[in-house]
Parts: sequence; C-alpha cells; structure tokens
Amino acid sequence: MNAQSAEAVASVETDDSAQSEELEYQRIPPSRQLSGKYFLGSYSGEHVAGTEFVIGAALVSLGVSTSDLIWGLILGNFMAVLSWALICAPVATRARMTVYWYLARLAGKKVSLIYNLINGLFYAVIAGAMITVSASAFRVLTDIPPQTGLYPTSISFVVLALFVGAFTVWLTLKGFKRIANFSTVCAPWMAIMFLVSGILSVPIVTHLGAEQGMTGLGAVLDGLVWTGSTPDGEPGINMWVIAAWAWGINLPMHLGMSDMSILRFARKSSYGFFSAAGMYIGHFMAWVCAGILGATSAMLLKESLVDLDPGAIAFRLLGGMGLIAVVIAGWTTSIPSLYRSGLAFQSVFHRHKPYAVNVAVGVVTTMLACFPFAFSSLLNVLSWFVIAMAPVGAIIAAEHFALPRAGIRPLWREHQGETDNKPAIQTWVVGAILGALLIAIPQVHLFTVFIPVWGISFFLYPLLCRRSVARVEADIDHYAEAYGPVDPPELPGETPQPHPPVNRRDPLYWTAFACLLVMVLASFWAWLGESAAALQYVETYKWLLVPLTLLYFVTATIWIQRRREVSK
Repeated sequence: MNAQSAEAVASVETDDSAQSEELEYQRIPPSRQLSGKYFLGSYSGEHVAGTEFVIGAALVSLGVSTSDLIWGLILGNFMAVLSWALICAPVATRARMTVYWYLARLAGKKVSLIYNLINGLFYAVIAGAMITVSASAFRVLTDIPPQTGLYPTSISFVVLALFVGAFTVWLTLKGFKRIANFSTVCAPWMAIMFLVSGILSVPIVTHLGAEQGMTGLGAVLDGLVWTGSTPDGEPGINMWVIAAWAWGINLPMHLGMSDMSILRFARKSSYGFFSAAGMYIGHFMAWVCAGILGATSAMLLKESLVDLDPGAIAFRLLGGMGLIAVVIAGWTTSIPSLYRSGLAFQSVFHRHKPYAVNVAVGVVTTMLACFPFAFSSLLNVLSWFVIAMAPVGAIIAAEHFALPRAGIRPLWREHQGETDNKPAIQTWVVGAILGALLIAIPQVHLFTVFIPVWGISFFLYPLLCRRSVARVEADIDHYAEAYGPVDPPELPGETPQPHPPVNRRDPLYWTAFACLLVMVLASFWAWLGESAAALQYVETYKWLLVPLTLLYFVTATIWIQRRREVSK
C-alpha cells in the first residue's frame, strides 16, 4: 500500500473527521503551512506559562543550590532545543502527519491505541493542573483556602475550576491558529511579568537576608532561596538532575514526537529552533524568577512555600496583575495541552466527530481540575509519563532516521501488510521494563531515567527490524515511497497564500512595545535607595501595572487582528 492509498483509506475510515479544519488524517499542503511567527508565539506562550509558577517554586523546595540550578538549566534547555530542532521538526515537516496517524501507520492499532490513551491522558493532566492554577488566582479574591492537597476542600473552589475549565475548552475549540494568535499576544506580557517579579524580589530578599547577617546577593540566594537542602534538611538535587529535568520535562513533545502534530504546519524544519524562546525565556528566566518570587512571598507571608498556591505567591508582590498573570499563564499551557489531548483521543475514537471528542475531553479535564493532586504532585506525575512515552518517541525517530540507512523504508509495516509491528511492541516492552528497573535503584533519580530508556530504545528498534520481516529495499527514495511527495497536493480550491511582512511602523506595535519596556524599567526603581524601602515601592508598582497592562492588551490585540485581516 503506497502513501496516497493509505491516506485515502484513512480518510474513509474516519468518516467526516478527514474534513476537519485541523486535517488530522491528511498531510498538510503548502496552503495550510504557517510561517515562523506562529511557532515563535506558540512556543514562547506555552512555555512561559502556569507550569513555571509551579516548577520554579518546586525547584526551591527540592533543595538545589544556586550554581547547580543555573548551569543545569543552561545545559538541559540546550538539549531540549536540539531535540525539537534536529529530531522532531525534521520528521514533522517531511511526513506532514500528526504523531497519532503516523504511529498508527507505523505500529498498527494496538500500539497506537495504548500510546494515544497515555498521550491524551498526559496532556489532560497538564491541562487540568493548569486550570487549577488559573482558578487559584480567583481563589485569592475570596475566602477560599489554598487548595494544595489531593482533593478539594471547598465547593466554591470546585465552582471556580468548572468555570475556568469551561472557558479554556471554548478557547481550545478555536483551533491551532487562533491558539497561536492568543499566545502571541499573551507571551510577551507573561515573560515581562516573570521578569519584573524577579527584579522586584531581589532587593526585598536582599533586605531579608541582611536582617539575618547575610551580605551580597549570592550569599542571600544561597541562604534563603536555593539553599542546597530541602525544607526537611535533607540534601538537595545536583546540576545533572536539574539538567535532566529541564531536558526531559517536555520529552513527550520533542523526543516523544507529539509536537509532530504542531510542527507539521511549519514551512521549514528550522522552526524547531524557535523552541529556544520557550526554553530560555520560560524554562530558564521564568523558573529562576518564579523561584525567587516564591521564596520571597513565602517569607513575607510567614508561611511555608509548599503551602502556597501560585495565586497567593503572585498576588503578594504583583497584586491584581499578578492574579491576571496566573490566570493567563494557566490558559497558555492548558489550551495547547487540551488541543494535543483532543488529537490523541480523536485517534482512539476516530468514528466520532473531532468536535464532539474535543468537548468530551474538555469536560473530563475540567472535572480533573477540581482535584488539586495533579498540580501539587506535578513534577513526579510528569516524570512517570515521560518514562512511559520515551520508548515510543525513540521508535518513531528510529523509523525516520535509522531505518532508511539500513535500507528499510519508514512505515514498512503498512507497506508489507503486517497487522502489528512486533519490533515496536518488543522495544516498548523492553523500554518499560528498563525504566521500572532503574526507578527501583535508589541511586538513580526519577528525573534521569528517560535518558537510558530513550537511547536504548532508539538503537534496539532498528536491530529488531533487521532481524524480523522488515524487507531491505535498495535504490529507492525511502521517504518518497513512505510519505509521498515533499509538498503534499493542495486541497480542492486552495492555493498557497502570501504572508505579509510584519508592519513595525504601525503605532499600535510601538505602543505595545513601549508598555512592556516601561514595566521593566519601572521595576528597577525598587533597586534605588535603601533595600528596606523596596517593599514600599512594590505597593506603588502594583498600581502602575494596571494601566500599562490594559493599554498593552488593547493595542497588541488590535495589531494582531489587523495582521490577521491583511493575511486573509
């Protein structure tokens, strides 16, 4: 069966879903491919988000030292960017398929069913946790207690979570392009909020350290923020564990290949490097600033950091705009996560309309958001999912990169008419067993297990394919035979549309930029004068943020809308 006939069969089997706006079972033609700005906005928006409030504070509680944190984040985020740009993006832009359709053609229904269920649940958990984060902002304005346990202790909080979840689902149903536009507006402001929170926290934490006899910013950060030990006095984690965590936290997206579903819209594979915007603004700057903010807020509130939710942390230093930041931060992660979860479950329930599946996933995720366990245990929950999904990502990567070098075409199972891909099943089983064995070793940290699991799976799968029924074929274009032409044929009635350049002469563009610049410059005012006066200035700064934020969102939204109208 060639690539074109496989697409036709998939189209028939999925009834009306092939006609979906998102083209779940069709390769993306040139007219639907997007320029780099969509991916820059999407990555920067998604990774400067609600998880940063959670993870930044959690890294403080895990007891890492300041130097280990900085160097670990630099290394780990660099590896993550390379994983997106050199592994995930090339497969996505050549195959032009969602990871779910690709895996179904690669491994058959059994493997793809299990993977899609795990993948869909993974993103549903993230989306639910971020809906909980957004709801925590509204909680601060009420008498609802912080929700940091395994289950909710307030009916009012449940109502809040249901309301926030309903709005999140509505935004998700608008599709990837509108999600990217939403992130494009929110991402710069979110990045500035994290940055100014760190800038405002530094003189305050310096003053608190001076009261305890600490001199110098480095000594204060080592003594009050990243102390190298947990709150219980146990030794903390080191640089290599931090690097592994920064690399592996998004493994389902890059080495796990699920961002094929996003990057299939990219005109060029080099757009994978735009993930650096999310990694170094979000998973570096935002984690560092969120850690300082969390430690400072906990000291000012005289409470333990583990007993505070993101809403309480942000409100203490940033006031009402901090609460808005938490709400939007939750949305910019939960919306893309729901989008990915919907795609995964559509592959499982492919005989139902995509819209209905997305709504059902949204309802279940919103109900999950009512239980804070996903938020309070997020790091460990994500690590378990990462280990479970690592072998599958390695199999997909090996299918694309390694098999052609061995003379085997990608998607050979489909071409040869095999019901199941036994080497893929065997590789996943071996990877899962290896992960379980490594977890049982006390000296191996949970955050690092994915590295040997992915690496061994990548090398094991081609070896098993050579020893199985996979046929070696020489003197053919393996990719063309497997995927079809580089540029898929256009859909009926569609032609590629030119994308106009960004109009940076528009006064709205410069007004929005000026608002962000003033926010940053004004935050440094807290560094002038005595550090003891910094807390008093923070109260003034909270009010300054209000008009600047309103003006930014009005001008940026209108500017983006103009861009959309011109590009139609």
